[in-house]
Amino acid sequence: MRKKIKYFLFVIASSILFCCSSPATKYENAVDESKTCSMIFIDKSVSVNPSKQFIYEKYTKIINELIDENINVKGDKIEVFFIHENTAKAKVAELVARSEMEIAEGTSATDAEAQKTAFAMEIGKERSIFKKVVITHLTSQNTSTSKNNTDIQAALPLIDHEIGKGFKVKAYFLSDMVESMSGTNRRDFHKTPPVDDASAVGWAREDAARLQSVLPNISMAQIFIAKPFEPTASRKLNNPAISTYWQRLFSELGVSGEVKEL
Repeated sequence: MRKKIKYFLFVIASSILFCCSSPATKYENAVDESKTCSMIFIDKSVSVNPSKQFIYEKYTKIINELIDENINVKGDKIEVFFIHENTAKAKVAELVARSEMEIAEGTSATDAEAQKTAFAMEIGKERSIFKKVVITHLTSQNTSTSKNNTDIQAALPLIDHEIGKGFKVKAYFLSDMVESMSGTNRRDFHKTPPVDDASAVGWAREDAARLQSVLPNISMAQIFIAKPFEPTASRKLNNPAISTYWQRLFSELGVSGEVKEL
């Protein structure tokens, strides 16, 4: 009997120690898919001009559609970042939905329908406000010297961090995706672009191996890329090997879903 009691106490103590142990860096809980964080990265480097009609129309359409699709419940949010030399510190907006619909048990069908209609109007107003804010940032001009460089890789820890907080993250890159940074372990695709898919894949593998340890959650991200090029753009302008690089980099980092080009 004493042995059984000792064993029982040992199991309880072990359970308490396990529960109180330090949490892992990696986000290990199921993501609350009822809350979506839409992260919009707008290229403000010198190579992208959002005032051009084609670019403005394409990006405005994408912004309107993603807000309509992703802002649905209280807590859904939009984060806007500028891509340039200092992307990691370039958050320019965080917009959180506040509209809430609570239909109490026993509410009549008529009242429930009225509450749904009121909620639809409120969330619609919030979406309209969000669209105006994001499009204002889309069209703003970057007059600082930060426009001379493009740090797209700096967006990856930002995405990872939001996933770690429990959001379902959709990341939208409104960019030509031409990484342009100097220094050790950095890529400058303006000076030295990948010449073919083989070099793009090799560089992606190298960079993923270096980045993987600091991006424990990014595999759960959904990635969308919208380049500013017209369908008739030349391969020299819209280098397909750069698309291969990013597709392979996200794949090597464990992102299971397709990286969609919009």
